[in-house]
Amino acid sequence: MLTVWLYLTGALAACGYAIGAAMGWIPSTTPLAALCLGVALAFVLTAEFANRRAHRNAFAGLRVLGGRALPREHDYRALVNRVDDVIFETDTDATLTFLSDAWKNVTLLDVQACLHTPLFRYLHPDDHALNREQFLTLLSNRGGPGRYETRLINRDGQQCWVELRIRPLTDRRGTVTGITGVMSDIQSRKRAEDILRARDRGLSTLLDHLPGMAFRCRNDRSWTMEFVSDGCFDLTGYEAVDLLNQPSYEKLIHAEDRRYVWDYVQNQLAQGKAYHLRYRLRTREGQEKWVDERGRGVFAGDGALLAIEGFVSDISSQKREEERVEREPLRDTLTGLKSRALLTDRITSAMEQQRPFLVLCIDIDNLKRINERHGRATGDALLRGVGERLATLCASGLAAARHGGDEFAILAPLDHPLPGAPGLPQLTHQAAATLHDPHTAGVLHGLALADRIARLLERPFVIADRTLSLTARIGIALSTDKHADAGAVLQSALHAAYSAQWSDTGSAVRYAFAGDDVRQAALAWRHSAAEFAREFNMTDLSGLSVTLARVIAAPRGAQDAPATLPDWREARLQWHSPRIGIVPTAHLFAHAAANGTLGVLAEAATRLLCMHALPQLQAGERLCLCFEDALPDHALLLGVQHGLQATDAGTSATCDILLGVPALPAAGVAPGAATPAEPLTANLDTAFTTLREAGVRIGIDITILGHANEIPAPDWLGRADYWRIRFDAAQPLPARLARMIETAAARGIPVVAAGATTHPAALACTHWTVPDHLHQASA
Repeated sequence: MLTVWLYLTGALAACGYAIGAAMGWIPSTTPLAALCLGVALAFVLTAEFANRRAHRNAFAGLRVLGGRALPREHDYRALVNRVDDVIFETDTDATLTFLSDAWKNVTLLDVQACLHTPLFRYLHPDDHALNREQFLTLLSNRGGPGRYETRLINRDGQQCWVELRIRPLTDRRGTVTGITGVMSDIQSRKRAEDILRARDRGLSTLLDHLPGMAFRCRNDRSWTMEFVSDGCFDLTGYEAVDLLNQPSYEKLIHAEDRRYVWDYVQNQLAQGKAYHLRYRLRTREGQEKWVDERGRGVFAGDGALLAIEGFVSDISSQKREEERVEREPLRDTLTGLKSRALLTDRITSAMEQQRPFLVLCIDIDNLKRINERHGRATGDALLRGVGERLATLCASGLAAARHGGDEFAILAPLDHPLPGAPGLPQLTHQAAATLHDPHTAGVLHGLALADRIARLLERPFVIADRTLSLTARIGIALSTDKHADAGAVLQSALHAAYSAQWSDTGSAVRYAFAGDDVRQAALAWRHSAAEFAREFNMTDLSGLSVTLARVIAAPRGAQDAPATLPDWREARLQWHSPRIGIVPTAHLFAHAAANGTLGVLAEAATRLLCMHALPQLQAGERLCLCFEDALPDHALLLGVQHGLQATDAGTSATCDILLGVPALPAAGVAPGAATPAEPLTANLDTAFTTLREAGVRIGIDITILGHANEIPAPDWLGRADYWRIRFDAAQPLPARLARMIETAAARGIPVVAAGATTHPAALACTHWTVPDHLHQASA
């Protein structure tokens, strides 16, 4: 403010004298004019001095910061040298006039040695044109500040990437006198960019060479592609440009698979999971391909779905191979039979279901000799012929397979009838029940099947105008023998085939059973069958004998019952063969049933039993004809009826018929399968009615063979006049027996229990007293 007042005062003094002199107010003498001008000049000079002093004081104040003076010129250089970037200046010839110390850190060169030398000496030769263009643009004042990347050559000859930010250097008149700028070291950044670029280039190359298509798409119904690799052409027939940002991929998916693909992917994305699925594509040429797609969603931090990334590969050949592999194990390519793998699987399934079965292994003996004499092609044709004949057995529920080489195997469930022997399952179980032998059913099945196979293989084979005959051995393994797994069953049957010795007279096929117990059961059955065929004569029953057992009934415990019950005499039949001794009655009836003579045998046996037993009855006793070793067949009942009529025993009302029931089937029999307790015919009602009209009561003998049996009793058991149930009363009451007693009570059927002692449960639930039964045999 003082400076302003001084300037104003000097100006007013000069102006006042001039105006006063002009108006005549002040004399215009030379001394006075000089005095006035001198005063004005003094005021102006004083104002200028004060102004300069104020500027100096202000600058001095700016140089103080925080109580400390700012550096002078040499201090400014120290401040610049502490900057990591290189600060430089050049003249119009690009000669360096200033360099900060960071230059040495970048180029490893001395700063003073580089001053006053051309900048282009330190630039990469390949970048000279770029730098010259940038410099000339600035020197000609045609452009503003520049920014670009270039390379320096350091002292060791290695290149170093820097970013240049330059601008023109001008004087007070605006003339360009040089270039000033900053160099930033970007070597590490360029190295990272090179690594990323190489990685991207390698990834792109890798994706393009993979046998499939990498993709990134939107989550819309069209699966709009934002990126696809070059593998899309081999996969779909379309170039990448044809699929990008085009609603086209959804149209490539097979129409039957589109909904499945959409639903499955959406379900996985909703759970934030990766997905993996297979579906079909139709290519540009209309070809159908199976593809495998794996992918996952790309989510933002807030959980929003941004895109889907994944990979699609062609698995058409793999799918065809899988289908081929699935088909091949099912069939043997040479014979058309099932493969060994499939047969093993079937055996394993039967073991898991606890279904009774047997396995036969067939070994062709002379195939090697046929191959040597007639050639391998003839041997293969012979194997095909064997396969065709064995395949005829498969219609009856059997499974025939080629085990390998010249070996075949057959799986035969025991609850399926065999061709030519529809009643064999019931027959075998009847024999097994009466003999109390778990192997009998399998033995009978095995013998019947081995005989059928022998007849198939004994017929000559005609191959290429040659008639060839073969010999074979059969090994039979039963599921009743404990085996660890399906492989053990097959191995057991195969070992039995190698040691096969049994055969029918003149047969080229030998057979053997695996397991000592099974072989003994088979041997006994073979002997009885041979003896029956050779010796048993329906017209000459001299070989039959009758045993008569007295059954004494104790007083009944219930108050409303009679004091005593009538006693029985049980008449049983036996057959004594001069060759093998006593033949089990079960064998006798089973052989008769197999030969269709069961009715004739029943009639003859009834006449014989009545003739020997009726004269020995005492007053009040009844005769019980025991046919508990025979299946309750219509033919059996008619034979009994005819035998009673022939002896007039049916009108005496003194006879009972005690029919046997096979052991109720064990747990594990498939639901709906024919149970061994079912009769062979459905005509029992007529026979039962006819016998009752003749005054004969019919009893059913139910043998309990195990406590695990849970299969309901057949309905026809309810038609009997009474039941007799055998059990060991010294043991806990079997659950099956308790249910049978309850069933009998519900149906109003009297029950007689035969055991060592009376069971309290039987006494409480039955209509009849269940006393001790003392069996006394007499001739």
